[in-house]
Amino acid sequence: MIKMTEIENENSVKRSKSYLIYLLIILMLVQILDTYTTFSLNVVQSKIIEEFLSDYPFNTAISILAMCIAISTLGLYFVFLNQYIADRVGRKKLMAISVFGMGFMSLLLTFSTNIIEYTFYLFLLNLFYGADIWVIYINEESPKDKRASYTSYVLLGGLVGSFMIPVCRSIFITDTSPATAWRGMTYFSILLGIPLGIIIVLTIKETSKYQEIKRDKSLKLETTKEFKTKLKTLFHPSRRKAIIVLMAMAFIRALSFIFLILGEAYLSGSPYLNEHDINMVVFAMSITIALGYLITGILADKIGRKPLMYFYSILLPISLIMIVIGRNSSEGALIIVCIGAGLADISFFGMAVLVTIVTIENLPTEVRGTGNGLKTLFNAIGMTIGLILTSIITLHWGLEVALIVFGLLNLIHVPLILKYIKETKGVDLSIIK
Repeated sequence: MIKMTEIENENSVKRSKSYLIYLLIILMLVQILDTYTTFSLNVVQSKIIEEFLSDYPFNTAISILAMCIAISTLGLYFVFLNQYIADRVGRKKLMAISVFGMGFMSLLLTFSTNIIEYTFYLFLLNLFYGADIWVIYINEESPKDKRASYTSYVLLGGLVGSFMIPVCRSIFITDTSPATAWRGMTYFSILLGIPLGIIIVLTIKETSKYQEIKRDKSLKLETTKEFKTKLKTLFHPSRRKAIIVLMAMAFIRALSFIFLILGEAYLSGSPYLNEHDINMVVFAMSITIALGYLITGILADKIGRKPLMYFYSILLPISLIMIVIGRNSSEGALIIVCIGAGLADISFFGMAVLVTIVTIENLPTEVRGTGNGLKTLFNAIGMTIGLILTSIITLHWGLEVALIVFGLLNLIHVPLILKYIKETKGVDLSIIK
């Protein structure tokens, strides 16, 4: 990894207020696209099974799909290179490439004629949607006293992408829609991603901080310590156990990601839920994702990180069991599933925020990015292994067994947090060595 030395000097690049407003709008559109593209295909897996895997029994079809998605998640492993590439070629180029890539790969997905082609295009899509270059953009272009608020504005834009998912699903997926109807979910990404990529190339400037580095030879991209040295700092004896536990928690939590990827296909097999009901579940989940971020952000600063970590570790398996019970209930199926899916969303995404925050609050500045990147890698590995194991478990015992087993594994977090994680609420990041 490389980092930038930021120094105020005569070569500082200034941005007008009107440009910053325009940039904010563009970045909100980028986040809308990213959020929608990340989750939109997860809510139409039953149609993908119906088109490509209809010759197989239900559990076998889900098993095959889980393995295919596991293969596609290997594309996420390349995301950790984004920061390095952004420092080498610039933020603008990588953001334009990632945005255009999301749109173009969504277009290619519509031409899939079999499950192999679908898996390959999904793998390519995964290379692009995890870039999150907008985070670098907003931090390098915002006034120093507006960074947090501007970041919040962009995240609020992302919620629009989340709400667009149930809207599009209700349009394209009905009780009478054909198997090919899932392609309609890609149209929003295509119509937004490809033009937005072109707009970024033509109208957005490289970030001011990056321009300063390139303009002033005294401000250089300085190479950091060797990776081995960084790992020694990262796993210093004073925090080694805590960091290892946080990586393990990221991995264990990611195993349960299957409820987001395969949950719709699982619910579609219920005799007590129709497509309208599933649209209601998807809508409820889109609301609770936002609610999870909001609740976690407020309570983590009020009551601390550890109490919420305990709560979410216990709540996730309970909520997944509720989904299984609701799916198989002849009465109140929709209500039980909606509540279970909503609570699962809050605990799953809330835990993701907490693990990230606590990881950052345990590390010194020089390895904070590396540590967070390593945590993200463990998360991606957990997703892949979770899907592979789910494929095997589903083939023999059914998807609900995988949901319950991986959910219950989150209870392991409780003793680990109790013994190895210190409360980091209010810690001064500048004093961490």
